[in-house]
Amino acid sequence: MTSEPPLPGRPEPTGPGRVFRNRNFTRLWIGSVTSAAGAAIGSIIIVWLVYSATHSAIAISVLGIVQFLPTLGFGLLAGALIDRLDRRRLMMTCDIARAITFGGLAVYVLVYGANTVTLIAAVFVVATFSTIFRPATNASIPRILAPGELADGNGLLQGGSMIAQFVGSPMGGLVLFAVGASIGLAINALTFAVSGTMIFLMVIGPGLPRAPAPEARRPSLFREVGDGLRYILSQRALLWITLTAMGANFFLSMCFGFTVVYAVDALHQGVAGYSILVAANTGGFAIGAILPGRLHLDRRPGLWVPIIWGITGFCIVGLAAVRSLELAVLLTVAAGLTLSTGNTTWLSGVQRSVPDEYMGRFFATDEAGSFAMIPAGLAIGGVLVVFYGIGWMYLLAGVGALAMELPLLLSRSVRSWGVAELEPFSPG
Repeated sequence: MTSEPPLPGRPEPTGPGRVFRNRNFTRLWIGSVTSAAGAAIGSIIIVWLVYSATHSAIAISVLGIVQFLPTLGFGLLAGALIDRLDRRRLMMTCDIARAITFGGLAVYVLVYGANTVTLIAAVFVVATFSTIFRPATNASIPRILAPGELADGNGLLQGGSMIAQFVGSPMGGLVLFAVGASIGLAINALTFAVSGTMIFLMVIGPGLPRAPAPEARRPSLFREVGDGLRYILSQRALLWITLTAMGANFFLSMCFGFTVVYAVDALHQGVAGYSILVAANTGGFAIGAILPGRLHLDRRPGLWVPIIWGITGFCIVGLAAVRSLELAVLLTVAAGLTLSTGNTTWLSGVQRSVPDEYMGRFFATDEAGSFAMIPAGLAIGGVLVVFYGIGWMYLLAGVGALAMELPLLLSRSVRSWGVAELEPFSPG
C-alpha cells in the first residue's frame, strides 16, 4: 500500500513528513510513540519498586536479564508466526496482552503492594509479546509505505520512539512520586491500549500471495523456522551483516551501558553531566534517523552501512581519549547520529530486498542474535571497568566496533547489497 495522493493543486511534499499523508503510517507512528513513552514510564516505576523492595543490585540484574530471555528463547518461533499469521491481528493481540498485563499489575500493586516475583513475571510476559511485536512492525512497514518512503518512515518511527522514551523516563519518576506506582502502571497499560487501537484502525496489505497448499501438507512451525535460517544462510551479504552486527552490538553495549560511569570517572561530572550525555545521545539519534531518506543512503546500503557504523567506532575511540564535557558531548551526538543513520539505512535496505514471506523470520533472527550480545557486553564491560578503568574499556569498545565493519567493506557481496539482486532461494 502506498501513500495517498496529494490534494489537487498542491505540490508533492518532499520532506520526511510526507509519509504522514499515509493514514496507516500515521496511526502506526502515533501508537508506537505513545507506547514507547508508556514503556519508559513503566520501566522506571518497576525498577524503582523492585529496588525499593529488595535493595539488591542482583534483583535489578535479574530484571534486566528477564527482558532479553523471551527474544533468546522464542525469537525464532516469533518470526515464523509473523510470516504465517495476519501481522495486523498479531500486533493488535500483542498490544492487548501488554495492556492487560500492565493493567492487572496496576491493580495488584494497589491492592497487595509491590511483590518482586510478580513484577518480574509481568516484565517477562510483556517482553514475550514485545518479541513478536517489534519484528512484526518492521516486517509490516513495506506493506504500508512505498519503497522510496521506507527510509523516511523508519527514521520517523525510530526518532519519535527514541524521543518518547527520553521524555517518558523523567515522567515516570514524576508520576511515581506525584500519584503513585499503580497510577503510573495504569498509564502504561493505557498507552498500549492506544497503540492497539491505532493498529486496529490500520489496513495492512496481505503481501504477495503464496501458492496454496493442502492443510495436511502445511509445514510445521519448526520447519518454517528452519526455512528462515536456511534463507539467511543462503544470502552472503545479509549473513555477513547480521554476524558483524552481533559483534558490534557486543562492543556498543560496553560503551552505552556505562555512560554514567564515564560521566563520573572520566569526566568528573555528576548527575548533570550524565544527563547531558544522555540527552546528547538522544538528540543525535533522533537527527540521524531521518538522514538516510534525505541523503538516499538506502539506495546503496551495503556501502554506506559499514562506513557509517565504522564512524560510530571512531567516535567511541574519541570518547576514550577526551576529558572535556564539551568534547564528550560533541562526540556523543556524533555517535548517536551515525549509529541511528546506519540503523535506519540497514532497516530500509532489508525491507527493500528481503522477500515478504521471509521478512518476519529475518528480523526476529537478527534481533535474537543482537539481544544475545547485549548482556554479554555489559558483563564483560563491567569487569573491564573494574580492572582497567572506563577509559581503556571505551577504547576497546570503539576499536572493536570499528573492526567489526572492516570485513563488510572488503566483501564484494556486501558492497553490492541493495544494488544487485539477492541470491535465489528455495525452501528445503
